[in-house]
Amino acid sequence: MARRVLPGLLLLSALLPLACSKPQAEPPSQPAPAGGVGVAAGGGDNAAPAAAAPASEAAPAAPAPAAPAGAVIASQDTNWPGVVAEVTELRRKGNTLTVKVRFRNGGTDPQQVEVKFDETYLMDAANAKKYEVLRDEKGVYIAANRSGWNDRWYDTLKPADSHLVWIKFPAPPPEVTAIIINVPNTPPFEDVAIQDG
Repeated sequence: MARRVLPGLLLLSALLPLACSKPQAEPPSQPAPAGGVGVAAGGGDNAAPAAAAPASEAAPAAPAPAAPAGAVIASQDTNWPGVVAEVTELRRKGNTLTVKVRFRNGGTDPQQVEVKFDETYLMDAANAKKYEVLRDEKGVYIAANRSGWNDRWYDTLKPADSHLVWIKFPAPPPEVTAIIINVPNTPPFEDVAIQDG
């Protein structure tokens, strides 16, 4: 009989302190600070802080966000009094690069604005390379041509009028991230950032 009671007493004496001890409340989990260092899930004294990734292993920088449609990314006064030229898009997609330029008459007189596409080009100054406006198989410029013309756009802009002109160029290689835009009767748009996609 004593042999049976002894193991039971030993087990009871081992479990009794555990049953009587008050459990410690775990601290509430807190969100990680903005810097990326925080306490591992579950909290507790043994939790190690999460280490931030070294700079060499950080994710590559995301491309510059695209400008909203119609937003002005570069602007120049033109040789037409009161008329401003505004680049609203410079986008590389596949083998082509599209430039959109809005001409806006902020003056008090009507102005005849003309863009000849044989005088319009892009310049990659770092590589000393010039890109001319693309043409189709018939030699027509791939751009917003004036009806009846295959080499230019023109129109009379009344005060407060504007007109958007688009032009297609061969795309420079991906490592070229900014370019100079040359449009007739307008100073060059220097180092305009190219958007991809």
